Amino acid sequence: MKQCAKSFAQTNLSQRSGYEFYFAEPLIEFGSAKKGNHTFDLFLYNEGENRAIFVECKSSITDVRKTLKEVGLSRDLVLEKTDYLSDTIDIELDPNRFEYVLCINEKDKMKIIESMKAQGQKPHPKYDINLIKVWVYAPRSQLIQLLLECSHENSALNEMLQAGFGDQDLHQQYELPYCYSTNPYRLIQLAIIGECYRKNLFEDGIEDPKIIQKSAVLSTLMNNVSLGVSEDQKKRMVMEKLRIVLEYGQKYQLFDEVGADAIRLNCRGSKLRAVLENIDAKFIDRWVDEKASAEGEKLALEDYRKNAMRNQSTLSQFPKKDDTSVEGERSDP
Repeated sequence: MKQCAKSFAQTNLSQRSGYEFYFAEPLIEFGSAKKGNHTFDLFLYNEGENRAIFVECKSSITDVRKTLKEVGLSRDLVLEKTDYLSDTIDIELDPNRFEYVLCINEKDKMKIIESMKAQGQKPHPKYDINLIKVWVYAPRSQLIQLLLECSHENSALNEMLQAGFGDQDLHQQYELPYCYSTNPYRLIQLAIIGECYRKNLFEDGIEDPKIIQKSAVLSTLMNNVSLGVSEDQKKRMVMEKLRIVLEYGQKYQLFDEVGADAIRLNCRGSKLRAVLENIDAKFIDRWVDEKASAEGEKLALEDYRKNAMRNQSTLSQFPKKDDTSVEGERSDP
């Protein structure tokens, strides 16, 4: 996803094609609103042509049909929420000028090609292969290429992606902002330690740089989380994400609350690298312990069920009580 975003952030590709990276995770606010909802990873927009590209990035694919079905569901959500998206970014979007891209790792290329060929031969295909464009990312060369079986409306985009576009073509370093769906632990690394703690280290007058204000974390997330929503809605969503991140960190004892407005990192060392390494080691230890405990409970439950079944089987070998039992004899007049 990062490579895709970088390729359209003020690069030769973006200038020639007219497509710019606008934001990550379009319509993420509806991602869990209804069962079956799926959202794309990137929103690219061409202002001159009023065209948009929605990109789904997959680092690995195990079930091709499921992946392509999810892209279809993401497309359905985009079409359902086009007016909402237009209002949010203040651009009158035209759904007839939308394109949908699945960006895959090179190792999954043949899976996709075979599936697309199979669907194309069916009288009633499960999805329209012409609606999904496929980009292939090659990790070794770090190039993104358009699958030969696909084509875009934009000729410059077609030409450059068929040739391949990669890191060597980037004119500047570009870092993709955090995503709303980024794992809480990753946000602890990036926002709480990488930004807030690092800033405290170099700030004059701070006695304990490990004490971090929650407001500072909120501000960092607001500045770095890329969302195509109104500012008020973004703040509500980011505050909810912050709550999840703080609960996650305390669950694994990575930091403790210091009053209502701050947290303190729970680790040794003071240098940034040392803090990152110590927090990482602590997280791994706690996570492994948690998994081991959960696995232990699972095994104990399985043993209990096996024993219960064994006991039930043993009991079934005894004859049921009848009128010849002691109780039966005592009940006779």
